[in-house]
Amino acid sequence: MKKRNLQLLVLGLFLVLAQNSIAANKVQEGNGSEAASDETVAVGLSYTDGVNVYKNIAGNPAESGEKYYATAIGIANKASGKESSAFGYKNTASGYWSSAFGFSNKAIGEGSSAFGRWNEVSGEDSSAFGYKNTASGYWSSASGHINKASGKDSSAFGSGNTASGEASSAFGFDNRASESRASAFGFNNKASGFMSSAFGYKNTAIGGGSSAFGHWNITKGINSSAFGFTNEASGVYSSAFGSEYKVTGNYSGAFGVGKATGAPGNYSYDYVNEGKNSYMFGNYNKIAAGTQNNFILGNNVSIANGISNSVVLGNGSTVSSSNEVSVGSKGKERKITNVGDGVVSNTSTDAVNGRQLFSGDGIDTAAWKAKLGVGSGGVDLTAYSKRDASNLTATDISAWRTKLGVGAGGGGGVVNTATGIGSTGLGIDNTVTGEYSTAVGYKNKVSGNHSGAFGDPNVVTGDGSYAFGNDNTIKGDNNFVLGNNVTIDAGIQNSVALGNGSTVSSSNEVSVGSATQKRKITNIADGEVSATSTDAVNGRQLYNAMQNSNNTFKNEVNEKIDNVKNEVRNVGSLSAALAGLHPMQYDPKAPTQVMAALGHYKNKQAVAIGASYYFNDRFMMSTGIALSGEKRTETMANVGFTVKLGKGSGVAYNETPQYVVQNEVKRLTVENQELKEKVNAQGAENKDLKERVQKLEEKLNKLLTTK
Repeated sequence: MKKRNLQLLVLGLFLVLAQNSIAANKVQEGNGSEAASDETVAVGLSYTDGVNVYKNIAGNPAESGEKYYATAIGIANKASGKESSAFGYKNTASGYWSSAFGFSNKAIGEGSSAFGRWNEVSGEDSSAFGYKNTASGYWSSASGHINKASGKDSSAFGSGNTASGEASSAFGFDNRASESRASAFGFNNKASGFMSSAFGYKNTAIGGGSSAFGHWNITKGINSSAFGFTNEASGVYSSAFGSEYKVTGNYSGAFGVGKATGAPGNYSYDYVNEGKNSYMFGNYNKIAAGTQNNFILGNNVSIANGISNSVVLGNGSTVSSSNEVSVGSKGKERKITNVGDGVVSNTSTDAVNGRQLFSGDGIDTAAWKAKLGVGSGGVDLTAYSKRDASNLTATDISAWRTKLGVGAGGGGGVVNTATGIGSTGLGIDNTVTGEYSTAVGYKNKVSGNHSGAFGDPNVVTGDGSYAFGNDNTIKGDNNFVLGNNVTIDAGIQNSVALGNGSTVSSSNEVSVGSATQKRKITNIADGEVSATSTDAVNGRQLYNAMQNSNNTFKNEVNEKIDNVKNEVRNVGSLSAALAGLHPMQYDPKAPTQVMAALGHYKNKQAVAIGASYYFNDRFMMSTGIALSGEKRTETMANVGFTVKLGKGSGVAYNETPQYVVQNEVKRLTVENQELKEKVNAQGAENKDLKERVQKLEEKLNKLLTTK
């Protein structure tokens, strides 16, 4: 009996020692907190929803002996990843080196961070800040309100943005960057092409490397660009600048104003450039499919199917065939002025000016002399500026009769008739009835005053008109023909026709061909380019104008982008600085607090200062200002008010003032220290008692052995 009682006494002592022992590598405080693994800290409370109990756990209960270095502080937090931290209410940090702070955040990925409310981070080394943000991509970031960054190295900032492409960026409101290296900035923009960019309001960049800037623009072609309002660039390397233009042709562009009808995203375009390698500069122009290498510089111009290599200049000008330069239309012709001298030869395709035509540059006088049988012993035409009835000598008349085989004894010759005052007829069977007019050649008829005909049967009835060539008819005044088979009707004045079969349909017209036989005007000297100039310009000038326009616009766009980039970086550094202003907890003895912080974003830095004032433990006001900038100072400021409202629901809360809590904490700290000293003393006492028990056991064993 004595032996039995002694054994029970020893067992009771062991139980007392075990109950008072505390592991040195775990900290566990609060009802429902559990330091589940070694080297963990769990401080706080559990939470129950009436069905389930959610403990505040640091570590993994399945690996209680493993060193986790995890921390869970607050209510119902779980820090189950090694070296993880969970602070606040119902946060989960399950990834290695993960952190979750705030309300119901989840940091699942290795090295992930979730701050705020209902954020979830599953991507490795990723971060989510704010409300209901998701960062699932590797090295991704989501900050703001309901943003998603699912692509590797992606970023989503603002509200409702999605960055799903690798290295993609979505900033602003409801933007989508769904392809690798795509960027969407602003409001409701979509960048779905590789390395595409959409900036502004409801722009869409679909083509790889394409850019859409402005408002409701769409880029579908590879490396295409649309700038302005409601433009669409769907051709490869195409460009649309301005408003309501569409470009479907490859390597083509449209600059100016068109017209589009319908709902956004489903527009019907009235003015489209469908040609390849073609450009339109101006308003309300169009180039049809099946064309290439056409250029428009003007307004209200249309180039039809099948026409290529043509240039149209001016408002309402028309072009009807390939390889044509048009400066007007039927009924709206334009003069080409200040044209440089062109080469006049049987192989030349140059444009000639009026001065050359008037002076007769390029006319082979030796050939005419040989044809007429004059010069070299006869009548030298170059020796006379003018010969008529008033100054002809008997020798002149005799020489002409001999050469032409008419007059006395001529026999078989045909007499020329020159009845007009000061008129001249040279050749065979020419008739000149107009005053001071001339006919040279065969069967020419000149009835117009101050007119002339040179060649085979030409008919000139208009005043001040000249025909050089064969089978030409001029009925209007002050017209010129250099060619064959040309007819200028009555009523047409001040026009020029050059070349075989050329046609002239109106006054003040220069024609180098016909509807079925067109000719190019080549090697034109540079014309003056100004607001008042009416000169003809050449292709080189047009090309330079296009290049200069592109370069100027490109420089302006690059400058705007740089300004936006600097502004964004300044805003980032200013925001970071303001975000660093944190007031300490309420102290009734020191209600006013002063704060300072530094911010950095990309290559911009900012400094912020702020102040806060507690009116009481339930109402606080705070303000701050941040400064940034090198050449120009950028500022950002805020004012905030914080108010505690209500008591919450489902959670017991004692409205004890903060300073009372602080005093109570100090008192409990002292009391805990005293208890610790008592525990240590009791430990020493237990040790002594254990030694005494051991001695008693030894004596008891001896007594039992002796008996």
